[in-house]
This record gives sequence, C-alpha cells and structure tokens, in this order.
Amino acid sequence: MLWKVEGGSLPGASYLFGTMHVKDRRAFAALAPVYEIISGCEAFAAEFHIENAELDFDPSLVQLPDGQRLADLISPKKYQRLRQILLKTTHLDLDHLQRSLPFVVVNLVSEYFLRSDMPEALDSHLWNFAKGQEKALYGIETFAEQMAVLHQISLEEQVKMLTGMCKNIGRFRHYLHDLARLYEAKELDRLYQLVKKNAHGLRHLMIYRRNEIMAARIEALAARQSVFAAIGAAHLSGGKGVLRLLKRNGLRVTPVLE
Repeated sequence: MLWKVEGGSLPGASYLFGTMHVKDRRAFAALAPVYEIISGCEAFAAEFHIENAELDFDPSLVQLPDGQRLADLISPKKYQRLRQILLKTTHLDLDHLQRSLPFVVVNLVSEYFLRSDMPEALDSHLWNFAKGQEKALYGIETFAEQMAVLHQISLEEQVKMLTGMCKNIGRFRHYLHDLARLYEAKELDRLYQLVKKNAHGLRHLMIYRRNEIMAARIEALAARQSVFAAIGAAHLSGGKGVLRLLKRNGLRVTPVLE
C-alpha cells in the first residue's frame, strides 16, 4: 500500500499510500513506517482537505432535491420491504432517512457492517498525525469536486444501488469484509479488481476519471516539495490507476516494504 515516487523533475522523493475510509482496526495495522515517512516529508495530502470540508459542509449536498423523499422514489411495497430489511440487519430506519440521497444510505450501511473500533477513520487519523507534525496540509481533490461526482449519479441509478444492496444484503456485507481482509493482507491488485467489479457502469466516473485528476495533482504537489499523499487504495492499481499514470509521466514508482 506504500509507494515511493521520484525522478523526473521532482526535487526529491515523495510517497503515495493507499487508505480505506473506515474506522475498522484492521486498516490500522503496521502503520509504523507510515508515521516515520510522514515525519520526514514536508507536506501531507489527503483526497480532500478534511478541515476545510468540515467547515464548508452543506447538508443539502447529501439530501434529495426539492423536498423529495426516499418514499417518493420507490413503490410503497418495495419501500416497506427495504425498510424491514435494513431495520433487521442494521437497525437503520429509512423513515428517519427520508431526505437522504440513496447513495448516502448505502454508505451508512457500509459503515454499520464494518467495525468501528477506532475513534476516527484511517485517512482522518493520518491527517491529524501530519497536523501534529506541523506538516503543510493539502487536499488532492476539493470536497466540492467529490460531491459533484456524487451528483452525476442519477437518482434512478442511486435507487438501483440501494435496492440491489438490500436484495442481497448478506452478499454486500461479505463484499465489505472481503475489502477489509484484502486491505489488511496488502493484496492491492485483488482489492482493486473487487472494487472495479462492484462499480459496474460507474467505473469511469468513480474511479478512472478521478485517477487522472489525482495523479496530475499529486505530481504537481510533489514537484514543489516532498509530499506524503494518502488516497483510497482502489485508486492505486490497474491499467488506469494512479501508479500507472505517474509512471507514464516518467516518474519512478517503487513499493516500500512495510
């Protein structure tokens, strides 16, 4: 999950680390070399500037438009079936999430199924460590850009994601724990393949296009100073992954043994 980036016009070595946006303790294993390398870099970059996002967060960004409700998007019979499934498996009540985008509900279910035995998510934990080390802090994307990606997924597609998840909730739970297991085992390529398979028709929007943006911005940050960039692990691997894109730009990218 940890890679050294150097060469080209870079002034020195920078680093790229694959994270998971979870509070699951399995994602926090073997971080000692990560702390050491962050301490030796001049700057730290997360997918977005976490503190700015918290200050600028607008609840309407994750809510349905124009006073719509989830129950308006799903037939009454199907809505009640989904509600009962989620109550039974996660204790989340759709009646209390009426204004939430379906994608947000899917994320809440994901958080429920994975362990929450750490006080903060891994990317936030690393951000706060870097802040404590008085590093310059950056966001690779803006939070607004990430929200814009979410809003490019039609409500119809989001409802399809929600209903598909509930149709086989056990398989969805198994998928999430497979991701955590592969991350803990540092099986980067297999993790990427699993995420790609699950993304279906959203691969270009959710993965490939964002990879291009992140690779360009990481390179720009690394051209100014040594930077430790932490992004979702699924963005690293594959023919269109950030690692490959950096290599195509003439940079030398090598794994750091953890």
